[in-house]
Amino acid sequence: MVQKKAEYGAGPLFRVAGTVAGVMMGSALLVLANLLLLPALLVAPAAGSWVLLAALVPLGPSLAACSYAFNRLLAGHGTGVFRDFIRGYRMNFGQAVRLWLPYLLVLAMTAASLSALPAAVGPGSPVEPALRLALLVLALLVSTAALHALLLLSRFSFRTRDLLRLSLYSFGAQKRVALGNAGIIFVTATVLLMTTAFLLPVIAGAVVFLACLNSRPLLALVEEKFTAA
Repeated sequence: MVQKKAEYGAGPLFRVAGTVAGVMMGSALLVLANLLLLPALLVAPAAGSWVLLAALVPLGPSLAACSYAFNRLLAGHGTGVFRDFIRGYRMNFGQAVRLWLPYLLVLAMTAASLSALPAAVGPGSPVEPALRLALLVLALLVSTAALHALLLLSRFSFRTRDLLRLSLYSFGAQKRVALGNAGIIFVTATVLLMTTAFLLPVIAGAVVFLACLNSRPLLALVEEKFTAA
């Protein structure tokens, strides 16, 4: 019996190393695509919150591009995270902006409501904790829906309104995926609040990769139910 010689780079260690390198590259590309966010954070207190809101617009296309690259990496079809990120960014930029803006505006209004809550209900009001919790839960749900919409955009060529509907449909159709992605967002936000926001550029790629890994059943379900055989 002739024993086949193992190909160089085909072992599990090489695959793990390639995945880690891809995640690190994804983090770097996310940071580069959102470079305006740091100066916007610095000038927002003086210039107004609209500056920060404008700087957050490129976040949607960059998340869609990173999801596109990571989905191809997980499927074994990747041509390199850098190339796939650039391709996904160019391919989906316009639709990603249109898709991301409604979620961003809702999140901005939720943040404004949170900051104005003490003045609105009065100091020491017993209803403030409940209202604050409700707004935080709303922000988490909207963030999860936005993530699902951008993930679906990275995989499928659907209309923007259909992606908006599917992002809501995913909560009922794939409860475990929705709960897992909400947990990823919640844990990430908690870690950043307990440490420093400057940790985000380091862990951004890992967070998106975990969301892509967790969302594979959702993508498979949408492919089975809403695409032609």
